Amino acid sequence: MPRVVSNRDWSTVTFERRLQVVYHGLVIAALVILSAQLLEGVLKPLFLAFGLYFVLKPGADWLNNHGFSTLQANGTMLLLLILALSLIGLFAWLQVDAFLSDEVKIGELELAYANLLMTAENWPLVGDYVENMDTSQSPSKILADMGVEIGSASQLASLSGMVFNSLTVLFFLLFIIFEANLLPGRIEAAFPGDSLGRFQNIAERARDGINAYIVVKTGVSIGTGVCAGILCLLFGIDLWFVWAILAIILNYVPYIGSLIASVPPMILGVLMLNDQPMFLFSFVGLLVANQQFWGGFVETKWSGEALDLSPVLLLLVVAFSYWLWGIVGMVISVPFTVIIKIVLDTVDQTRPLAVLMSERSPDLQKVWNDALRDGRLDDWEFTRLLELQRNLDIDESQMNRAAGRAAMISALERDSMSPIEREFILKHSRAVSMHKDASSVLNSGALSPMAREMLESMLSCIEEE
Repeated sequence: MPRVVSNRDWSTVTFERRLQVVYHGLVIAALVILSAQLLEGVLKPLFLAFGLYFVLKPGADWLNNHGFSTLQANGTMLLLLILALSLIGLFAWLQVDAFLSDEVKIGELELAYANLLMTAENWPLVGDYVENMDTSQSPSKILADMGVEIGSASQLASLSGMVFNSLTVLFFLLFIIFEANLLPGRIEAAFPGDSLGRFQNIAERARDGINAYIVVKTGVSIGTGVCAGILCLLFGIDLWFVWAILAIILNYVPYIGSLIASVPPMILGVLMLNDQPMFLFSFVGLLVANQQFWGGFVETKWSGEALDLSPVLLLLVVAFSYWLWGIVGMVISVPFTVIIKIVLDTVDQTRPLAVLMSERSPDLQKVWNDALRDGRLDDWEFTRLLELQRNLDIDESQMNRAAGRAAMISALERDSMSPIEREFILKHSRAVSMHKDASSVLNSGALSPMAREMLESMLSCIEEE
């Protein structure tokens, strides 16, 4: 007789299988980290190119929806990116070169630095530390020790290195753009059937999540940087354009990026406005208020559920990425973490890891919305929904209500109704005594004005409950 497996035995087997997946995942992660360190020179520009591709993708999609072909849209965005980065880099380099070449200004800052150290020796908390500091080094010497040397030769070497790295990233980016157009056809040939649907679902969710993150983060970064640059310009702080660009770039680093970007202009402001305490306090206060307004209010309001990643996980990822690849790692770490979470969420064995990475617990309605986003319901998606129903102890009426609502939202967004969406909507209509009217009005295909009006009415009734 075949052995009957009890629920306890089944749970034990499932746990051991998932534990084995975690073990294999840790081994793979260790190998990936080792490879990332050893191949930093190759992988860093490659991943930076992927990050730039994600930045260009929302604009390319918009152009693609307004008459441009895929190649034309990507080419236009790439040319605009090259033009913008060239102009920004040239203006920033000229500003830095003019600042470092002004010996009078550098001398004034060195004198202000020395006076600040003498004053700080009398401060209660930091006085002893400042008194024991090696104050013989000027700011120019300190910058040289950090690798920022003042001199035409060193600046030319830095510029040539930056140009070489930029060309390497551009080279990778061109191949990524061309490969992205050919990849769907290859995947369809390599993974026919349900595997193709699963991959398309992963790709769509990753694209939507990253596009939402990039759009929100870019808007907030530009707002933060422009306001920071204007503040520096109004208060007479040198290198105002450089600080604005620094704020835009570092704001892509979650939680701490904009705070780090505020430190250099604050330090320069302390040296330049040390004899005007009211202006200094106003400048520092407005910089902090600018960072809090864009990061704490605007970004929170715009982002919503764009990421759904644990804040603790994000901090760990950002810190680890900085240790691995520096500032570049911090900037590109979040989009790739979003992709990893989405991939883990689509595999049964690794789904618990995706849940642990999330900021919120699994929500039945959100899972239904994601499953019916394209008007289809694959077998693996339906299996996942049944598993979630069992784990959350959800009855059949709640399941039908969530499915009906998701089907209505999807049909209204696409202005078309698939057979599976019609089935879920009709099943929900039975519970609200609208089955007769719904079955006669709602048909598969493009939505008629009457069908759209009925769906909007049914959806509003659900929202009011």
